[in-house]
Amino acid sequence: MKKTLFLIPFLFLTLITAAQDFQTEIKLIEALDFNGKTLAKAPAGKSQTLQLARTKFSTPLANYTSLALPSLKLGNIIGHPTLGWDDTDFKIPEGVPAVYDGKWALNDVFTDGDFPVAIYGRTPSDELLPWGKTEQDISCRGRDPHLIMLLDPSKEVKKVYNTRNLTITPKDSLFQSIEWAVVKDGVLYFSECISTAPDKDSQGDYLVAVDINTDKTLWMSKPRTVNSSNFLIVDNSIICGLGGSGIPDYIYVLNRYTGVKTREYWIPSAASWFAIGEDKTLYATLYDKHVAFKITK
Repeated sequence: MKKTLFLIPFLFLTLITAAQDFQTEIKLIEALDFNGKTLAKAPAGKSQTLQLARTKFSTPLANYTSLALPSLKLGNIIGHPTLGWDDTDFKIPEGVPAVYDGKWALNDVFTDGDFPVAIYGRTPSDELLPWGKTEQDISCRGRDPHLIMLLDPSKEVKKVYNTRNLTITPKDSLFQSIEWAVVKDGVLYFSECISTAPDKDSQGDYLVAVDINTDKTLWMSKPRTVNSSNFLIVDNSIICGLGGSGIPDYIYVLNRYTGVKTREYWIPSAASWFAIGEDKTLYATLYDKHVAFKITK
């Protein structure tokens, strides 16, 4: 009996210690003015970005989940194991909490960087919608994701960022959501996108870089830079896309150290997903086809 009484507080302490991994302080990311400038400078020899040379457009794709080659499937290359349009294939990786701090529901996990990054949004509502269902009936995913959890396996305590103070500007009435996030070489890169096509006055759809060691914002790109589903970090460059109804569709190349746009390439419709194949070719899915580019330096 005494042994049992001794074990109870020990087990409770163990549970509390484990819970602390996901009960960390939520840090607000510093919001900066969009003045077309950057706080960062490219290190010596890092200012040159990639160039792209278009090689072909495909015929219309029969399957929206495929790219140009059989080996390039979204589930294989895009780098998040929770990929899916509904909850039937919503697979939560081991060690990732489905709910954070009792009120944040998991939206997605990205595994394309140095370690996994999870994003969370508000818990789905149980109130009936006009058509008779609740948000919980539709999906368990977090809504309006704006919380980023860094799941660095080398750290006992995970780090959590709140991006909500970046998502409201005087010219935008809609909240933005995190579309993609990745950590490379100690820097968190993420895209903030609005749900509608950007217009000339929009201050949304941008990329942000944060030093995860100091929690300082290194740069924020100009608005109207990215609304593609993902972006790629390749050498000194970030490859992303912007497009939609009523605006030109482009693939952009940014310097990863400054966020400055260095190159742009017109495409016939907005780019959704980017991937690099085994042949070292860049592939991008458009509305009904793919486009391939040779990458040069």
